[in-house]
Amino acid sequence: MSLRFAAIAAVAVVSGITACGSDATSFRPTDRSDPSHAGPPSAMYDVYLAGQLVARTHVWSNGGYISSGDEPMTHVGFEVSSATLRPLAFDADALELVAFDSDGATLPPTRLTSITPRVAALIPVPAASTIVLGAYFLLPVRPRNVATMQVRWTLRTDAEEYRQITGLVRDDDAPLNEYTPPNAVRFPSS
Repeated sequence: MSLRFAAIAAVAVVSGITACGSDATSFRPTDRSDPSHAGPPSAMYDVYLAGQLVARTHVWSNGGYISSGDEPMTHVGFEVSSATLRPLAFDADALELVAFDSDGATLPPTRLTSITPRVAALIPVPAASTIVLGAYFLLPVRPRNVATMQVRWTLRTDAEEYRQITGLVRDDDAPLNEYTPPNAVRFPSS
């Protein structure tokens, strides 16, 4: 009897994974790959302001998925390493994700649902430290209907800003990422 129960349970689990996983997919960056960086494939940017290196930033996605509330979602991660003693901040209010279909047409707008950790609209990057942010967006369509995305993000100092667009392309053959870089500054939840 217990063997039959185990077989039925295994079928139920596999069916559940297939049903939940059918819309899950990976998105990988399309430019400036940094193969020496630990973790998932990420785009890497050296951020210069006024001719001075102020940060190195890595951008990646943990993929698209269907939330527990049956909503299509995606994640974009940021690892910002300060290389300056000047005040530096990630501008959460300027963060934007634009999704495109397989024909290159812009899909209806995505909606930022959360950034973790978020302490303010301008998230401080402490001098000579690294912060890791996770941005979660509600997609207008199922993840596998998104062919590419552009994440538009901004870093600011007291007087200047650096704006960047990072391209991401759907890659159904790549594994889904679950990455938290080591030694990252963590802010307490508020």
